[in-house]
Amino acid sequence: MSKSRSSHKVRKLVCCVLSFVLCIVLFILSVGVVFEATLFNSEFILENMNSSNYFVDKKDEITRDLNDLGYASGLSDEFFENLLSEIMLAEDSEKYLHDYYDGKGAIIDTSSFEQTFNAALDKYIKDNNIKKVDSESRAYLLKKASAIYQLSLEIPLFYRLAAYFKAAKSILPFVIAGLVVLCVVIIIIIVFANSWKHRIFKYLSYASLGACLSLTVIPAYVLLTGQLQRINMTSRSLYNLFVQCGTNLMIVMLFCALFFLVIGLCCVFQYNHMRKKVSSD
Repeated sequence: MSKSRSSHKVRKLVCCVLSFVLCIVLFILSVGVVFEATLFNSEFILENMNSSNYFVDKKDEITRDLNDLGYASGLSDEFFENLLSEIMLAEDSEKYLHDYYDGKGAIIDTSSFEQTFNAALDKYIKDNNIKKVDSESRAYLLKKASAIYQLSLEIPLFYRLAAYFKAAKSILPFVIAGLVVLCVVIIIIIVFANSWKHRIFKYLSYASLGACLSLTVIPAYVLLTGQLQRINMTSRSLYNLFVQCGTNLMIVMLFCALFFLVIGLCCVFQYNHMRKKVSSD
């Protein structure tokens, strides 16, 4: 009898430990899936660019920088007013992001901008009846304007994290797959370690509710304390994009927490239901 109780206590302790391990694995797995669907997904960045008015703000920033260049070159402010289009900025940014996420490098294609700039410059020369244009000065102006356009559309963080990003993106799917297998193994062990099946749901509820709590803490802290808004960036467009991406990332994590909350409550309900049934029998 004493041996049976001792065996039961050991089994209970092992299952509790396994529930704790499963909770940690579920948390890491959820974070990995969230990152795969958000930060490691170019479409997620593009969607946030559109929703944060990134291209509108970026157009104003580039136009302002080009105006400064125009003062030194004798061009009026009107020349730059309708030079840029949000469609062109969106197309160049989309190609830039896709190339970066596909591992092809992160270089802004300035060909569309250069064509637009040259066409606008030809019209400006014609409208203002300018007879003589120095070809070297024009080439220098185009080069400087193109450099401003390219630098403005680049996302600085991409270059700093390029090597780490590429490595993490390539290995993350395998990590997720390994964690899924580990979860299945742990659940199978819990199932076969308990002859009373209602106890299986008790340990699964521990893991699910623990994962829910873990996934709630960080987003709740970040969103309630306004940590994202405290970031210091000189570019308004990048600031809004960072806040938008960060906020949506936290919201996705909260949805994952809600998913585990539902799973945990279902396990609790099933455990109580089966335990009462066993007791009545």
